[in-house]
Amino acid sequence: MAKAEKQNEFAKDSFKNLSVSDKFKKVFGRFRTNLIAIFVVIVLIDLAALFNLGNIYNKYYEQNTQQGEIRITIQALAKYYLWAMNAEDAADRQEQLDGAYEKIQEMKDGLDTLSKVYSGDLTTVYQHLDDIDKSDDTLVSMFESGASHEEIYKYYVDNTNEAIKVVVKDFKQIGINAKEGAARAYVLALVMVIIMTIISLVVVIYALLYSAKARKALTDSILGPIEAISQAADDMAKGKLEIHVETDANDELGKLADDITESTNIIENIVKDIDETLHRMSAGDFSAGSKNEDLYVGDYKAISSALSDISDNLSSTLLEVKNSSSQVSQGASNMSQGATDLAEGATDQAAAVQELTASVNSITEQTKQLADVAERSKNMATSVRDNAELSARKMHLVTDAMTRITEASAEIEQVTNTIEAIAKQTSLLALNASIEAARAGETGKGFAVVAEQIGELADQSTEAAKNTHQLIADTMEEINNGNAVVAETTEALDAMQHSVEEITEMIIETGDLAGQQAQSMDEIDRGIEQISSVVQNNSATAEESSAVSVELSEQSESLNRLIGQFTING
Repeated sequence: MAKAEKQNEFAKDSFKNLSVSDKFKKVFGRFRTNLIAIFVVIVLIDLAALFNLGNIYNKYYEQNTQQGEIRITIQALAKYYLWAMNAEDAADRQEQLDGAYEKIQEMKDGLDTLSKVYSGDLTTVYQHLDDIDKSDDTLVSMFESGASHEEIYKYYVDNTNEAIKVVVKDFKQIGINAKEGAARAYVLALVMVIIMTIISLVVVIYALLYSAKARKALTDSILGPIEAISQAADDMAKGKLEIHVETDANDELGKLADDITESTNIIENIVKDIDETLHRMSAGDFSAGSKNEDLYVGDYKAISSALSDISDNLSSTLLEVKNSSSQVSQGASNMSQGATDLAEGATDQAAAVQELTASVNSITEQTKQLADVAERSKNMATSVRDNAELSARKMHLVTDAMTRITEASAEIEQVTNTIEAIAKQTSLLALNASIEAARAGETGKGFAVVAEQIGELADQSTEAAKNTHQLIADTMEEINNGNAVVAETTEALDAMQHSVEEITEMIIETGDLAGQQAQSMDEIDRGIEQISSVVQNNSATAEESSAVSVELSEQSESLNRLIGQFTING
C-alpha cells in the first residue's frame, strides 16, 4: 500500500491539483528529509570511525605501549642485578639492589596500568612478578649473609634470570595479543565504514532519483501552464486577440490562464466596438460615440467616455469651423486691401533705410579711423611713459651714486687727517733723531743724514696732505652743487613722469572709447541692415498676404462645401 502511494506521489490528479506553494512544500519537505537522512548517516559514519580509532588508540596502543615499557624496565632490572654482583664495595652493591627493587615496583605499577586497558587475564603475570620479587629477596639475603660470588651468580642464573625470562615471555604475548586486537579493531572499523558508506550511497541515490522525479513533476505542473501563458502573452504582444489558454492545472497558474482567456475575450469585444465606431466616424458620422457602452467595464469606461468626447468635440468643432469659415472669407478680402497698403508703405521705408544705411556706413568708417589713431596714440604714450619711468629710475641711481661719492670723500678726508698726523709725528721723530745723532758725534753722522731725509719726507707728506685737503674741499663743493642739480632734475623727471602717466591714461581711455564707439557703430550698421531686411520681408510678405487672402477666400468656400458632407449635432 505504501509503495503504491509513493508511486502515485506525483500522479497527475493528486499533485497537479495542489497549489504552487503546497507543491513546493511537498517536494522540498521530502528533499529536506532526504538531506537529514544523509546527514545522519554521515554522522554515524564519523562516530563509528571515531569510536574505532579511539578504541585502537586508548586500548590496543596503550596495551602495546605499557608492555613495551615494562619490558624495558625488565632489561634495566637485569642490569641492576649484574651490576650488584660485580660491585666491589657494599655501598655500591646496596645502591644497585635498591635500583633493582625500584624497577620491580615500576613493573608492578606498569602492570596495574596495563590491567586498566587489557581485557585478558593477568593473574599469571602477577604471580610471575611475585616470583621475581621473592627471588630479589633471596638475592638480597645472600648478599647480606656474605655468600660467595659463585653461589650468588648460580642462584641468579637458575632462579632470578629464569623468572625474568618468564615475565618477558608473558609481556611479549600481551604485545602479540594487543597487535591482533588492533588488527581486528581496524578490520571492524573498515567494515563499518564500508557498510555506512554503502548506506549513505543508497540514500544519496534515492535522493537523486527523488529529485529527478520531483523536478519532472514540478516542470510538468508549473512549466507547462507557464509556457501556455507565455505563448498567450507573445500572441497578445503581436496584436492577436483571439486567444484561449489551454491547461489542465487547477492551481494558481490554471486560474491565471482562465483569467487571461477571459481578459482577452473582453479586450477583443472592446477592440471590435472601437473599430466599428472609428469606421463610422471616418465616414463622417459624428452624431454619437460607442453604441455598445455596456462592454466598457472598469478602467475601460474611460475609452467609452473618450469616444463620446471625440464625437461631441468634433461635432462642436466642425460647427464652429463652419461658422468661422464665412468670417474668414470676409476677413480675407479686408486683409487683401490692408496688404496692398502695407506693401506700398514698406517700399517707402526701404528707400529711407537705404539712405540711412549709407550715412551710417560713412560715420562707421570715420569712427574706425579715429579708433586706429587712438590706438597708435595709446601705444606712443605707453612708450613715452616707459621712457620717463626709465629716466626717473636712472636719475635716482645717479643720486645714489653722488651720495656714495660724498661718503667716500668724507672717508678720504679722514684718511688725509691721519696721514697729516703721521707726518707731524714723523717730523718730530726726525728732529729727535737729529738731536741724538748730534750727541753721538762722528758715529751718528750717518743716522743724522737719514733723520734729515725722514724730516724732508714728513714735510712733503704734510704739504701733500694740505693739498689733498684743498682738493677734497673743492670736490665736496662740486659734489654738493651736483647733488642740488641732480635733485632738481629728479624732481622735474618725477613731475614729468606723473604728467606722462596722466596723459597716457587719458589717451588709453580715449582709445577705448573710440573702440567702443566703433563697435557700437558696427552694431548700429547691423541693426539697420536687419531693419532693411525686415522692411523688404514686410514688403514681400504684404504681397504674399494679398495673394494668400485671395486664395483663402477660395479655400473658405471649399471648406464650407466639405463641412456640409459631415453629420454633426446642431
